[in-house]
Amino acid sequence: MKFQNLSKYSQLIFDFHTTPKYSFNNFVVCEENEIAYKASLTVSQTPLEGINPIFICGESGTGKTHLLNAIGNSINQSFPSLNQLYVSSSDILERYDNTFSYEEIIAISREYKKVDILMIDDIHFINNIEIVQEQVFHIYNELVSKGRRIIVAGRISPDQMTGLNSYLKSRLLSGMIAAIKSNHGTIKKSILKKMALDENLIISDTSADYILNHFNRDIEGLSAIIKKINKYSISSKRKVTPELIKEAANIL
Repeated sequence: MKFQNLSKYSQLIFDFHTTPKYSFNNFVVCEENEIAYKASLTVSQTPLEGINPIFICGESGTGKTHLLNAIGNSINQSFPSLNQLYVSSSDILERYDNTFSYEEIIAISREYKKVDILMIDDIHFINNIEIVQEQVFHIYNELVSKGRRIIVAGRISPDQMTGLNSYLKSRLLSGMIAAIKSNHGTIKKSILKKMALDENLIISDTSADYILNHFNRDIEGLSAIIKKINKYSISSKRKVTPELIKEAANIL
């Protein structure tokens, strides 16, 4: 569906939707993500100062979106006068796809240039899409020239994005690359054990490994199985073991 009223649409893009549950307090810090965590925390404390842009890269499910939301929530609380925009590059693609003309694309980009802090998640989705990359490039130049903040997240570093044009790539590489290391199992185990503690449930490394090897490893899937295990453990008055986990998954 095309957007018939561009002025109305331009206003809507400034709605800043973070997930309140994502904060620095409940982010699981480990060796693999410590650099990205510290960089994000620093940005939240001094949003318009320091290295710009910050690019957080790491595989899916390693906490990039959590960190972006934590930054946004923290800034929203400490610096409420700053105008923020958090957007996924898939949202950017949809907005540009739903326009009638190049002039409307320029008009939408002009609205993005008004923010104090721009956070773009999943930047890898604009790989090989030249018209969107061109607009992101211009938005980047406008914001940085005015001393405003850009934070970007993607699965791989800009220098590994083969479908990214050279001028946007150089801009994204000009700041700090905060990589979350690829030891995915360690990160997921730390997240899983933190989820369990949030439910007042203590699980052993053996039980954590069993869950990660036998169930959906995305965050929502892990959260669901933890809740099932906790409920079954309480009702059966037994401690958590791989056998109890197997029973819980089959019964509940």
